[in-house]
Order: sequence, then structure tokens, then C-alpha cells
Amino acid sequence: MFDEIFALETLARVVAAYQGFFVVGLLLSLVLSLVYALRYYAQQAVENPAPIVQSSLSIPVSIIAPALNEERVVVAAVRSLLDQNYPEFEVLLVDDGSTDGTLATLDAAFDLAPSDIRIKPTFPSGEVTGFYRSRKDPRLSVIRKVNRGSKADAVNCGMNFAAYRYVCCVDGDTIYSGNALLDGMAIALKNPSEVIGVTSYFGTSRHPEAQVVGGRRAVDLNWLSALQNIDLMRSFLVNRLAFSAIGAMMCSPGAFAIWRKDLFTELGPFDPSFSCEDIEFTYRAHEHFRRLKRPYRIASLPRLVAMTEGPASIRDLIKQRARWQRVLVESVWAYRRMWFNSRYGSVGLVALPYNILFEALSPLMQALSLVLLLLLGWWGVLDPFAVTSMLVFTALIVAAPSMLAVLIDNRQHRDYRTRDLLTISLYSLLDLVLFKPIILIAGLKGSIDFLKGKKGWDKFERNVRATPGA
Repeated sequence: MFDEIFALETLARVVAAYQGFFVVGLLLSLVLSLVYALRYYAQQAVENPAPIVQSSLSIPVSIIAPALNEERVVVAAVRSLLDQNYPEFEVLLVDDGSTDGTLATLDAAFDLAPSDIRIKPTFPSGEVTGFYRSRKDPRLSVIRKVNRGSKADAVNCGMNFAAYRYVCCVDGDTIYSGNALLDGMAIALKNPSEVIGVTSYFGTSRHPEAQVVGGRRAVDLNWLSALQNIDLMRSFLVNRLAFSAIGAMMCSPGAFAIWRKDLFTELGPFDPSFSCEDIEFTYRAHEHFRRLKRPYRIASLPRLVAMTEGPASIRDLIKQRARWQRVLVESVWAYRRMWFNSRYGSVGLVALPYNILFEALSPLMQALSLVLLLLLGWWGVLDPFAVTSMLVFTALIVAAPSMLAVLIDNRQHRDYRTRDLLTISLYSLLDLVLFKPIILIAGLKGSIDFLKGKKGWDKFERNVRATPGA
């Protein structure tokens, strides 16, 4: 009996200490993200983007959009890219060996003409089997290549054709706002020698191409979709802003990431050996510049630039989030030389320890917390009032970053109706009981998949639409 009680007390202390550190880290994140967002708003109030739009001296950008079996949404995605409010850019759609009607749908919409263009590849990628230019819009080129099982390979292929010294990596299933490229490049153009990368916030919806109604964002009232969107808001508008404030933002996601193209010559291309190319390359950039003690900045902005498609079922959501957990642990482990290493500054001493403790190990610690509650219940030492109070406190703590993210988002865009804000706030309060259990299961699965050496993409099926390419 003594041994069981001692083990239970030890587990309780470990869980309590972990949760205490988490709350302290969360409070610091809330403060840092709010300060960062307010500073960004103050700068916006005195800056006018019109000179960038009107200037012929603005740096042109190559937009690279990989697509694999995206016939249902690829036309809408490409149109949103061609509608960018930016002086000069090209769109390189990389059809990564699609077996559906992706290429035919693009041809019908943009009148593609085969071209015999030949290049000397800088970065290794699958064999290019076709190159097409749009007769309707010469800024659009479509590259068809052999699929080699990696999105990184498709982006590397696109970079071989990129004409400009900045590349914007996007997804072929995502709908972009007209100022997405302008918002990102406005930061890069302020200090092109130090700003090496820029990303920004995107939301999720079951049908992102239909997400703007009458000039306002339509709130998807489906509980699963709404909670996914809140989770992304929390991730971008609290976590990423907080780490941007200390120069240690650790993930420029593949759905919207602007990079200086010379980085890929210096650091190497995206690495297909990783399940996800975006996190690993961000880690690599931090490691390289910190090791060489060269000034640099990777910025994340508090501005909605796109809507992407989210899973419509719990099963698909678990599949997606398990992959996210797996790729996070992959990158954290691959760059373990930076753990708690003062040579890498805030990256080694703050960001990576946070990623280890509160992201990579989070599923395990959450599971231990549940085990502890069950054991306490088994021993009959649970105080109902104490348990209720703890659950209420935990729900409020979990909801706090979501509520702040909603305020930051609405302060920037001001396009939600009052009832929409109330709906989102209610979902934030229910996050602990509705969403967190799903994420716990996905996190445990992703961690196990990492230990098994799994590398697959686990792409979920596209949600049903009325017509392809609508």
C-alpha cells in the first residue's frame, strides 16, 4: 500500500509541476503576443502600402503551389493567387503526378499551351513530364512531374523554374486573400538583408472557396470545423506571435511561407526525408544563422491571408493532427544539438525547450494527468468540489489564448458579426471537452508513428462539393 501511495504522490507532483510551468509559459505567451500584435497595428497605422503596389521597383516574387489530385478546388486556388494585389509575380503550379482531373480542370479554366522550355535543375526533384503556359494569363505556368511521394520534392521542382529572388510557397488547395503577398512582402521589403522569411495566419473551413459572403467571413457553425479554426487562430495569433517577438518562431507553414530564394542555395533545398518540409527548413534556417551569428529575422504576422480546407470528420482530423505531431517530433529530435544550448540564443534556450515540453511531450503528460485522475478516483480520495474547480480553471486557462486570438483577429479585420463572435467565444470555452480529447488521441498516435519511423503524408479525402473546380 505504501509503495502505491508513494508512486501516486510522485506522479501527482510531476503532473502539478508540469501544469504549473505550462500556465506560466501560457501567461508569458499571452503578454508577448499581445505586445507584438499591438506594435504591428501601430506600424500599420502610419504605413501606406500604396507605394509598394504602384512601384515598378518592388521585388518580384515566384509563387510555388504544389498540387496533388486537387481537381475540386485547384481552379479557385489558382485564381486567388493570380488576383494578388502586387506589382510583379509569377504563379508556378506544380502538378505532382495527379491521377485525377487536376490538369484537365486547369486546362479548361486557363487554356494551357504546351511549351518546350528546358532548364538545368539546381535542386533534385522528380522528372518533369510537361510544362505549360496559360494563354489567358501569362503569369501562370503549370509544371507536371513524376510523383516521388513528397511535397518537398514538388516545391524543389518549382524552385528550379522560379525566375525571381523571392519565393512564396503555398498550397494548391488553399484560397488566398488579395493582399496576402503584399502583406508578407511589405515586411520583407523593409529590410531585405535581414528578413529571410515571412509567414502569416490562415484559417480553416470545410469549403474555403465559399468562405467570404458579402464582404464578411462566414462562420462555419459546424462544431468540428469551428474548433479547428479556433485552434489555428490560437496557434498563429498567440504562439507564433509570442515566439516572433523573441526571434524564435519555429514554423513557417507550407500553406504560406515567403523565403529569400538564395537561402536554398546556401542551406540546401527542402528535405524530402522529413514528413513535412516546412518545420524542418525553419529549424535549419535558425540553426544556420544562429551558429554563424549572422543577423536575421523570420516573421509571423497577425493577419489572415488565406483559408484552407479542414477535415470534416473526426477520423480525418486525427489522421491530420497525428501527422502534425509526428513531423514536430521529427524536427525537434533531428535538431537536438540545439536543445538548451546558449549558442542558439532564444531558439535553444526558450523555443526548443517549449517545443519539447509543451508540444512534443504534451500528449504523454496529458495522458498521465488522466491516469492520475482515474487512480485518485480508484483510491477514493477525489474531492468533487476540488475536481469541479480544477476542471473549470483548466477550461478557462485553455480558453484564454483562444479568446485573445479572437480579439487580435477581430481587431485586425473587423468583419465578424456580434453573434459570430459570441459563437466563437462559446466554442472556445467548450474546447477542453470537445476538441482536446481528439487532439490527445491524435498526439499519442503521432508520437507512436514517429517511434515506428512512419513517413507517410496521410492526406485526408477532400470534402464533397457540387462540382469539381467550383
